[in-house]
Amino acid sequence: MIELIRGLGRVRRLAPAAAILLVMANAPALLAQEVRGTVRDSASRQPLPNTVVLVLDPSGRPAARGTTDQQGHFRLVPWGGRPTPKAARTASALRLRVLRMGFRPHEVPLATVAGGTAVDIALVSFPINLEEVQVIAAPSCPQRPDRPAALALLRQVRLALYANVVARSQNSATITRLLYARRFDAESGRITGQTVRTSVTSATGEPFDAARSASAFDREGFRDDGVGVASEVAPDAESLINEEFTENHCFCIMPPDRTRPRQVALGFEPAAREDTGHIDIVGTLWVDTLSRVLRDLTFRYVGLDRQTSALGPEGRLSFRELPNGVVLVDRWSLRLASAGGDGPADRAGEGTSNVARSTAHEIGGEIGSASWPDGFTWSPPLGALRLRVVDGRGRPVPSSTVQLVGADNPSRMEGDGTFVVTGLLPGPYAVSLRDPRLAELDVPSTTAFRFYAARDSTIDARVRVETADDYAVKRCGADARPGKATLLGRVVSADGRPMSEARWSIRDEFGTALVEGGRVDADGLFHWCQLTVSKPVTIDVWRGDRRASTSRLVTDELTTLRMVLSP
Repeated sequence: MIELIRGLGRVRRLAPAAAILLVMANAPALLAQEVRGTVRDSASRQPLPNTVVLVLDPSGRPAARGTTDQQGHFRLVPWGGRPTPKAARTASALRLRVLRMGFRPHEVPLATVAGGTAVDIALVSFPINLEEVQVIAAPSCPQRPDRPAALALLRQVRLALYANVVARSQNSATITRLLYARRFDAESGRITGQTVRTSVTSATGEPFDAARSASAFDREGFRDDGVGVASEVAPDAESLINEEFTENHCFCIMPPDRTRPRQVALGFEPAAREDTGHIDIVGTLWVDTLSRVLRDLTFRYVGLDRQTSALGPEGRLSFRELPNGVVLVDRWSLRLASAGGDGPADRAGEGTSNVARSTAHEIGGEIGSASWPDGFTWSPPLGALRLRVVDGRGRPVPSSTVQLVGADNPSRMEGDGTFVVTGLLPGPYAVSLRDPRLAELDVPSTTAFRFYAARDSTIDARVRVETADDYAVKRCGADARPGKATLLGRVVSADGRPMSEARWSIRDEFGTALVEGGRVDADGLFHWCQLTVSKPVTIDVWRGDRRASTSRLVTDELTTLRMVLSP
């Protein structure tokens, strides 16, 4: 085929378009046709999901790339079915290359595959940390006895991370992220307080992205000074497979951990450890040798100043292989052993940790749910709450205003007064409950329910809410009269602030003053507990030259009224 192309080039007997057609007619793997097949384990014959499949041109550049699905199937179209004339001349030299962590790479010349025929590829496994390979690493690293094994494991880890990146570009998903900021007890590890924010990202393959590129990490280190406050930044999969990262770090096999059976650990540290002001990371990547997947990455920062270093900033990314073959970072966190404030939950998803405060905290995030265009959905086991709201007599209060404090998880109120909230991360929460009539007046909640959520667990509880009637009785006290109705009002400015120096009056249907020149309290609230049901009244409020007036027919035992004094 190559001689034919050369001959055509010398004699120029065919027009360029005709030459391309002739070449493509003789190429077994037509460029416009799909290359499809299945990848299996040669020993078990089980399909291998999340396996990278590449169509390579003669120069080794990918003409198409993708990953296998949960059945081990793949489908690729070189150059998207629109090859250039130069690509067409090399059609017969295309190769199919298959890569997966823990298996020997496999290549198939596409010239041997009949056009449109599905190819069945069997990969041969080997011990995940024993295969000796050539990997570029920092030349200044010490010549340790475990160096060949460490570099072999590094190559396998990079294959897995590469599969992560390829799947990310191939399988866009809509992902719900739960971003949190936590305070915790350093000794017990128990979370003592947290805020959670929900963020939905559409058409993305990865819920967690590094705050800067891999090349920028190499140039600028793992600290961001661009916002006026020093912040540590975390790596992602693309950062770790970058050649500059491996060239500037030393690798070794870490000692086994009894709490992690059948896992092997690849440790890394920067090759240059002198005090250059360059912030770097020292970390460990854990690999499951049985299922041949990445488990997590733990790391800590080096090169920090003494004060920041004393806070012990460290991070963690965990990987999850989903049933559809996609591998995602499903959890990520940055923790300070002794730092301050609640931490900015909105920056947690971007992989940055503000260290300018002084209370123990952790920021991070998890996948709450993910869905793909093909209909596949996934969500992790999270907590839930079912809260039945009742009044003082035990009757359901279905109209109650129920709010999860410090979180925006989806919730619903069922008809029987049951409040349901799902997708709760582990940790403490508080629920604020208010009668809607009190919510209208923005009266602070006097009822709160606190609980601690756990994974894959639903908390069922029953809570009595203080109703507006209860609140009115408490305010009226000795002024309450049998058979009389109560007016509960609040005076606010146009922007909702209470007008604490306002005055008020009530006149009956004949204009006779029932109350004249009453004062509101510090919260702008006032009440009158001796109204007659079925009688109209007029309420006036004023402050200086601002006035407002309204008339109401008293129909219930309690009337609530919000009055606005505009300039």
